[in-house]
Amino acid sequence: MIDILVAGGGPAGLAAAIRAATAGLEAVVIEPRHLPVDKACGEGIMPSGVAALRALGVNPAGSTLRGIRYVEGTRRAEAAFRGSPGLGVRRTELHTALHRRATELGVRVVTGRAGEVRQDGRSVTTAGLTARWLVAADGLHSPLRRSLGLERPCTSQRRYGLRRHYRIAPWTDFVEVHWSREGEAYVTPVGEELVGVAVLSRHRRSHEQHLTAFPALARTLRGLEAGPVRGAGPLRRSVSAPGAGRVLLAGDAAGYVDALTGEGIALAVATASAAVDCLAAGRPEAYPARWARLTRRHRLLTGALLGAVGHPATARLI
Repeated sequence: MIDILVAGGGPAGLAAAIRAATAGLEAVVIEPRHLPVDKACGEGIMPSGVAALRALGVNPAGSTLRGIRYVEGTRRAEAAFRGSPGLGVRRTELHTALHRRATELGVRVVTGRAGEVRQDGRSVTTAGLTARWLVAADGLHSPLRRSLGLERPCTSQRRYGLRRHYRIAPWTDFVEVHWSREGEAYVTPVGEELVGVAVLSRHRRSHEQHLTAFPALARTLRGLEAGPVRGAGPLRRSVSAPGAGRVLLAGDAAGYVDALTGEGIALAVATASAAVDCLAAGRPEAYPARWARLTRRHRLLTGALLGAVGHPATARLI
C-alpha cells in the first residue's frame, strides 16, 4: 500500500512528497495539469522559505533578494533581511526544481484529479488510489477541503491578485512594495532582464488599470515588453481544522489569509513538511497544533496589516 498520497502537484504537494521520500516513505502525487504550471504568484521567497527548500534539496535559480522596501509616493522605508537573503524565482522555475527533485527521489506523479474521498481506520482512497494517508495540497480553492466539510465561511472583504512580468533589468535587489489607497504593487526581480509585478486589491480591474494607482511605477513600466496576466482570488480562506481522519491539509488548502507578507511559499513548504513529519512519526494527531504554531505569526501579522490597508492614515504610519 502507498504510504502517502498527495493531492496536488504544486509547491506544497511536491514538498510533501519530497519530505516523505527522504523519510523512506512511498509517496504518489495526483495532479491534473502538465507540470510546470504558471500561476499568479509574487515570486519572492523569504529567507525562511529558501532555507526550507534547501533542506529538501531544492535549489531553484533566481535573483538574490536583500530585503523589502516600502514605497508610497516620495516616502520610502526599507528593511534588509538578517542573515541569509531571500530569492526572486519565476513560479515555473520553482515548480520545475521541485518536480526535478521529486523525480530524483522516485516520487511518482500520476495524472488525475482527487475527487471523492473514502476512508476507514486503515486507509484512504481517492482517484482510484489507496494509501495509508492523504495530504490534501490542492490549492487555494481546494475541492477536498470543501468535500470534507472543513471550509469555514469568510466574512472579511475579498481581495484579488494579478501578476505580470516585464522585460527590464531590475533596478534593485529588494522586493519593492508600493502602497496606495487602492491596494499594493509588489515588484520582484526574477531574472537578469525580468521583474514580476503583482498587484493586490479589493477591486477587480485589469493589471493596467491597477497600475494607475502607482504613477511612478507605471511610468517605469510604460512601453515595456510584458507577459500574460495571471490572476488569483478571492484570497481569504478559512478552515475549521487542518485535517479530518486520514486526510491532512497543507499549503493554501489549509487556509489562507492574504499574499501581503509574501510568505506563501515558505508556509506551503513548512506546513507540507510538518504534515509528513507527523505522519512519519506515527503522530497525525499532533499536526493541528503544529500547523497552528507554524502559521500563527503569519495569521496575526497579516490580519493586522489587512486592517491597516483599509485605513490609509494607519498604513502610512506602518
